[in-house]
Amino acid sequence: MRITIKTWLIVATGLVLNIVAALMTNFVIDDLGEEVALVAEKQFGNNQLIQLTWQQVDALERRRETLLIVMALKPLDDQVSFDIGTRLLDAFGEMVNTPLTQQNLPKIMLKIDQQQDLLREKIDSLYLDNLQLAESQRELNSKTSAYRNLALFLQVLGLALIMARDLSRRQD
Repeated sequence: MRITIKTWLIVATGLVLNIVAALMTNFVIDDLGEEVALVAEKQFGNNQLIQLTWQQVDALERRRETLLIVMALKPLDDQVSFDIGTRLLDAFGEMVNTPLTQQNLPKIMLKIDQQQDLLREKIDSLYLDNLQLAESQRELNSKTSAYRNLALFLQVLGLALIMARDLSRRQD
């Protein structure tokens, strides 16, 4: 007993599989690709912020060195001129009017340390965020790959079913 399946049913099934594969590619895979692009863009932005923040840490360190050089070059009991002190301390808003003396130097150094610590914490936070984004990107890439493989399988199966029509004509 031979089971006969109508040729049009096989062809229709093949067409449906091809249409499903095309829709999957168009909607699901493209959406995943956009998500991957957004994650990559966020990582790039975080990397830029990390670089800028490191530059700020370096600038604070250079300012510390400048302060120490200025303090080393002046006589021990003298105060650095107000204009120079203001320019050197302008990065520390609340300390801009602090006289630049040996007595105030530990306070100024502590303030520089505190600002550098804040900047380093920001860098750490951005780096950890980038690690999470990288993991998210790997997951999205894995999903995209699985959907692409499924879509390709559906296309090949659909085409095989459509070609079965031609094979059935030759046998009849």
